[in-house]
Amino acid sequence: MNQETSDDAFIPADLAIQAMRDSGYKNTAYALAELVDNSVQAKAKSIEIFCIEEQVQVVERTRKRLNKIAVLDNGDGMDAATLRKALQFGNGTRLNARSGIGRFGMGLPNASISQALRLDVWSWQNGPDNALHTFLDVDEIRNRQRSTVPTPQAAALPQEWRDRAASLGRTGTLVVWTKLSADKLTWKGAKATLKNTGWLLGRIHRRFIGNGKLDIQLVGGEDGQLTRQSTTINDPMYLTAAPTMVAPFDKEPMFDLLFEFPITVEKDGEKFIVMTRYSVAKPVTKDLAGGSDRGHTAYGKDAANNIGVSVMREDRELMLDRSWTTHYDPRERWWGCEVEFPAALDEIFGVTNNKQAATVFNELSTMDWQDLAEGRESELEVAERLKEEGDPKGVLLHLSKSIKENLGHIRETIKEQGRKRNRPPTDDNTRHGEGDPTEEANKRWKERDETNPLPGGPAQPTANDIDELKEDLTEDGRAPEESKEIVARIVSGELKVVFIDKALGSSAELFTVVPRGPATEVVFNRRHPAFDMVFNTVSTDDDLDTLSSSDLQDRLMNATKAIQLLFAAWARMEREDPQNGARYERVRENWGKIARDFLAPVDLADDL
Repeated sequence: MNQETSDDAFIPADLAIQAMRDSGYKNTAYALAELVDNSVQAKAKSIEIFCIEEQVQVVERTRKRLNKIAVLDNGDGMDAATLRKALQFGNGTRLNARSGIGRFGMGLPNASISQALRLDVWSWQNGPDNALHTFLDVDEIRNRQRSTVPTPQAAALPQEWRDRAASLGRTGTLVVWTKLSADKLTWKGAKATLKNTGWLLGRIHRRFIGNGKLDIQLVGGEDGQLTRQSTTINDPMYLTAAPTMVAPFDKEPMFDLLFEFPITVEKDGEKFIVMTRYSVAKPVTKDLAGGSDRGHTAYGKDAANNIGVSVMREDRELMLDRSWTTHYDPRERWWGCEVEFPAALDEIFGVTNNKQAATVFNELSTMDWQDLAEGRESELEVAERLKEEGDPKGVLLHLSKSIKENLGHIRETIKEQGRKRNRPPTDDNTRHGEGDPTEEANKRWKERDETNPLPGGPAQPTANDIDELKEDLTEDGRAPEESKEIVARIVSGELKVVFIDKALGSSAELFTVVPRGPATEVVFNRRHPAFDMVFNTVSTDDDLDTLSSSDLQDRLMNATKAIQLLFAAWARMEREDPQNGARYERVRENWGKIARDFLAPVDLADDL
């Protein structure tokens, strides 16, 4: 029988270590967040993150480059056995833990080698003079010089780190990355690395920072010129004031809490509560912007960086999931949603071992129960079948449905804010110019009256017409002065047609036509899917300066698709009613002729 060697391993160590280096972390900040998780799990109250630079020669110039990255905490520290396990892949002390933010046992080594070739750890439970030290060196593993974690040895904490630290606890741990990989580091300098890491940690650990249980210091630069600053809270729900925000949101929350809604989720016969929370921007965010787009303000740009559903696990954010948003719509920044679940539901939500995602929850953002149905299954039957098959989506379907419905209502609230914004003053030339669709339609309407006058009707709108028109204009977000002018122009006979958008009784009607004496209201239904896809291609609440060419192209393509689908829907209606085919044909022809006249350029229309 042949004797087995290391060459016969299922996964040779040198290949495995390279694969692990290439897996998992979105950027350097997320890798550092993994180390901070370990510190928090070890009950640390104070954490210092160091980014140490040195001068290096790059071609013909000397530049500052990161030389060492370290995380120091005052947590419980580790004994020799625990320390050695901590450097083993998949064998951490919290591998199957269901309490706290840790669990998977991959964090320390995986995060470290994703950024560096060398990892050194000192840990102590009776002062830094009595620390234990061990290490992991990727080159040694690659070269098959080492296959096991070195036995921890007594070694006092190096003086260089004592000098850099603000304080050292009686217990604690220091993790140091050296032999940093230029191709792995997201940012080359200390300032950018710490800025992005602080912003991420302020969001991920906002609960711990906000309640005063955790202080994270960011220390960077060259020795002798180190700078230090505290990590501040970064709440994507904007329900907590942040000192880094512009006034008044450095002292008061920018959003209001709309409501909290608990969802019961069952796993293996046990029931758990998943808490959902929703917030929306305060009206003052529009008032402070005046007549400008609030998205262009400093607080609007901050909100643009925190778009998505915040997925929380054990007081720690797993991810800010943007898949639940309408990516081309900048108004998405004005709502917040938080979904919080216990660690017992990790498999149900699809939590990854690096705690950067909840894959099952993410997949449901683009799925409805109809997408998962087989045959004529009902919603309940789909959920039950998926549960029987062991598919966690079956457990979370009702959570997904609840979130989508609530976000739909919140988006309507935000649109209302946009419509009710005071419009900037305009002169008569602008307000009544040919670029205004109301004025364009009014011109063509009057031209049509000359050849095809409307059948008889009242010469003036009734008092009830005027009252209802005023209500519609108010709901449309028109300022009182503008509404008064529109009513006066309709009464005088100058204005023949006016466009209104409002929520009609159901989502079935795309638009409706309301006679107001000799004038006509064309009312677009906000509840119809085409409203957003066509009429809100560019809205009054957009900050156009922040939209990329790709964003604008996406919107135009979306509007084009909607228009094509509208005509396809008309065609389907005709095909489903063949007995009235001739009638539909006459309607299409008449509508097409009038549309031709209304859409033709002004000079061409005058010649027709």
